[in-house]
Amino acid sequence: MMQNKSVQVVPAVYREHLDTVLNNNPLTEALSVMLKREEVIKKLHKPHPTANDFTEFPSFYKKTQINHFRKVVSPHPHSFYMYHKFMELILCGYVDRNPFQPNYLNQRTTIGENAIEGVYDDNLNLSFSISSAPSCVVTGISGTSKTTTVRSVLSLIPQVIEHESFHGKPFQTKQLTYVSFDCAASKSPKALALSFFAAVDAVLNTQYFKIWEKRSKESVERFYANMQLVAAKHHIGLIHIDEVQFFLKHITSADSPNLTVIESLFNKIGIPVVLSCTLEGLELFEPIPSKDPSKYPDMTTTRRMLDEREFDFGAYSLGSDEFNKIFTDFFPDRICRGSVPKDVFKAEFHRLTVGIPAIINRLARLHHEQVTIKKKKTDDIEILNQVYRSQFRHIDFALEQLRMADQTASPNETQLKNYEEALPRDSKGNAVWEVKKTGDNDKPAVVHQVPDIPEYGEPEDNSHPIDDDNFESGF
Repeated sequence: MMQNKSVQVVPAVYREHLDTVLNNNPLTEALSVMLKREEVIKKLHKPHPTANDFTEFPSFYKKTQINHFRKVVSPHPHSFYMYHKFMELILCGYVDRNPFQPNYLNQRTTIGENAIEGVYDDNLNLSFSISSAPSCVVTGISGTSKTTTVRSVLSLIPQVIEHESFHGKPFQTKQLTYVSFDCAASKSPKALALSFFAAVDAVLNTQYFKIWEKRSKESVERFYANMQLVAAKHHIGLIHIDEVQFFLKHITSADSPNLTVIESLFNKIGIPVVLSCTLEGLELFEPIPSKDPSKYPDMTTTRRMLDEREFDFGAYSLGSDEFNKIFTDFFPDRICRGSVPKDVFKAEFHRLTVGIPAIINRLARLHHEQVTIKKKKTDDIEILNQVYRSQFRHIDFALEQLRMADQTASPNETQLKNYEEALPRDSKGNAVWEVKKTGDNDKPAVVHQVPDIPEYGEPEDNSHPIDDDNFESGF
């Protein structure tokens, strides 16, 4: 089966680590780490590809150049530490998942047997030194480049590594170092499974989604057991789940996915998890009240899911190094008409965008376009305000909630909450940054669609015989 062309398969090259605990394991020795901050930032930074003779271009090609601002990436301050943290979690997670160790082979066999039988053991523990693999949480208000940063940092890690042999021993497999997917905006636990399967398929060109969307009558337990099988079979090193605040919509439903399910699915079998969410999603990490009023709230899952690191994303304040860097990336010398905008323009640009990267990206791009059309200077504040009034009116009320703070200060909790509540959103709950034409929200997304499926399985389908071939797939 052909590999997805967008994912590069890297042949395994084994190198020992300075930490000897990480060695004698093909899954760890196939991964190398960039140690210098400069190297990581250089690889993450995607400046505007401004042509040297941009000023000589006809108007049309100036606008195509301006369109390239959509792809500009100004690395977030968390990026370097986040890269090292992700690599640390992956490498340390593989220590207890050495494919040549008998204990781990036995545990993988248990996972395979559970998948065949449709049994989901939520207490299955494949880590022999700790009870649960660690987790990170990435949080912040909408538009602060949480998802962009996580996925761009992950892109620095080879996602698929092909092994042939290790130290003279046959080891023919493709190692999936990480997988990233969005939390399904559904209370169905099967929707979570299908999102996971679709994400694996997108990287490995497997057919898990196609198979399991047709098996809607199977039990939730069988879905979960096969999620664990897929994770173990492909040696997944880290799992990133985005938009987990969607869990809140169905938190009162006893059968909907939650943090406890995520922990038992992945963390307990040794796979670290990175969860990203808006500030609203932090409610998921509150202690779980006990049904018995005489007992303390249950902190167990919350403590474990927050045991590693919380990365907090916010708006950039005026005058901060972060804002100055992103402003420079979106107002490069060769693009600017006249000269690079002065401080008074920069202050107004910050006031309008409130230092939110998603707004900075769009307003800068539209302003450059309008300046080109009107043949004005880039630091024309009136043009900037005209663009804002015409193109950002649908989110101005939300941004106004943050403007109540001083430009050099951080908004308080109430302002952040008001901003989130005032943002226009699509049917899935995602913030809408661009003005949409009527009916745009009704267009089907060009992604795997999670079908409506029953919450509980009907009598087991025994039409799939158990043999050596389908044992490996759990079917």
